[in-house]
Amino acid sequence: MPRCKICGNKRNFACSFAPTAAPTANPQPYGLAANFDNQGTLLDMECMGASLDDAQAAFENQSNCFDICTNCGGNDIVW
Repeated sequence: MPRCKICGNKRNFACSFAPTAAPTANPQPYGLAANFDNQGTLLDMECMGASLDDAQAAFENQSNCFDICTNCGGNDIVW
């Protein structure tokens, strides 16, 4: 189960290697984000600029891909 060591978040994480959407006045901060349940099971992913190949790679290797806490922005994630 993912958990941010800084703020304790266990639900919302992002992928640092997925590109963000095209530059706009107010762009999304992450190209790929995921939501997890209380047991650490992936519930859904939001592709905001990431390709489907990037999303598939993240799904297959969650512990290496979802490495940013979307609550505090920290990258000290424990799996």
